[in-house]
Amino acid sequence: MDARILLIIVFAFVLNGAWAAFHIGLLRRHKLGHPLLAVALVAWAVLMSSLVLLEVFAPRDWKPFLRHWFYLPIATEMVWNLILLFQFMVLGIFLVILVAGLVLRCFRLEGITTPASPSDLSRRKFIYLISCGAAPAAALGAGVHGTLSQYDLRVRVFSIPVAGLPPELEGFTIAHVSDLHSGLFCGPKRLKVISDTANDVKADLVAVTGDIINTEMGELPVALEAIRRIESRHGTFLCEGNHDVIPGHGLVLDACAENNLPMLFNSGKIFSIGGHRLILAGLPWMRHGFEGKPELVNRLYPERQQGDVRILLAHHPHLFDIAGGVDLVLAGHSHGGQIMFGPVGLGPLFFKYWSGVYQRGTTSMVVSNGCGDWFPCRIGAPAEMGLLRLTAAKTV
Repeated sequence: MDARILLIIVFAFVLNGAWAAFHIGLLRRHKLGHPLLAVALVAWAVLMSSLVLLEVFAPRDWKPFLRHWFYLPIATEMVWNLILLFQFMVLGIFLVILVAGLVLRCFRLEGITTPASPSDLSRRKFIYLISCGAAPAAALGAGVHGTLSQYDLRVRVFSIPVAGLPPELEGFTIAHVSDLHSGLFCGPKRLKVISDTANDVKADLVAVTGDIINTEMGELPVALEAIRRIESRHGTFLCEGNHDVIPGHGLVLDACAENNLPMLFNSGKIFSIGGHRLILAGLPWMRHGFEGKPELVNRLYPERQQGDVRILLAHHPHLFDIAGGVDLVLAGHSHGGQIMFGPVGLGPLFFKYWSGVYQRGTTSMVVSNGCGDWFPCRIGAPAEMGLLRLTAAKTV
């Protein structure tokens, strides 16, 4: 078994067990609530842990059944375990503060405390019961939201300024598809929504910036079928994402080649449009090791000629930092932050660039929120497909 999967399972059981034990301990110590509440806490912890096992060990043939009937329970479980991790992080901080307070109190001469009044105990009981149920209710609410919005897909239109853009390329359009995550939470029905939307925008070119599958090669055929359904004047081109290397390096790359779907892997494609070159290149998945190495990008392009347009497909948005010689970078990976409340959320916590358009000099980058999901709940970061329209940059 993969060590990461084992770690997730242990995390789920230990933290859920600790959560139930902690709250049951408070119930007994302060005589809060009905005894059946302790039973409910144990049942919730067991259910959330069991769903992790179902998600991890269910045979591939079960996925359509789970997608149809267990989307809400599994979505709730995944959100709950994220909340649970946050709860224990907060609890750890609280315990540090509590221990510090006790240490400081040891140095005080007076240690007299005022007994709690009955009204204080009633208030404490009310606050505890509310806080005990708030987290499971939030997880269930987020799971319902994820279930109801699983087929939502917006089209986000961008106007991309390109310095020296030839008139023949004015208005050239690119459909930006990213992060399909074909698998448990993105099955044939959702993939059809994605391919239909790509056809509806009638782009000149389609770019798929990685994470075609979620975890295994068995998820690839349905994704390739959906990608093949997409039509455009100049074709569909892909680059590799981090989930595409989970089954093994090169497997998805080879499968795309066998199915005549061009994945740009340290390579490029030159289009001649109106006598000018549009050069599309792609990088393999890179998380580290590219910092300060613009040659990784520059070597993908021939010497620049007047009127050239250089476009780079790179799954990780931080590759923007080495793409100074490119006109446009298309990236994904961040899912728009996945859970965002305005400008605050997971996006800026983990990424320098997480959603929308970024500009540095004459280089633009568009980071897609992605079309699919590995985590079945989006808040403030809706699934999207980009429609990018090239336009000549205004000269100052």
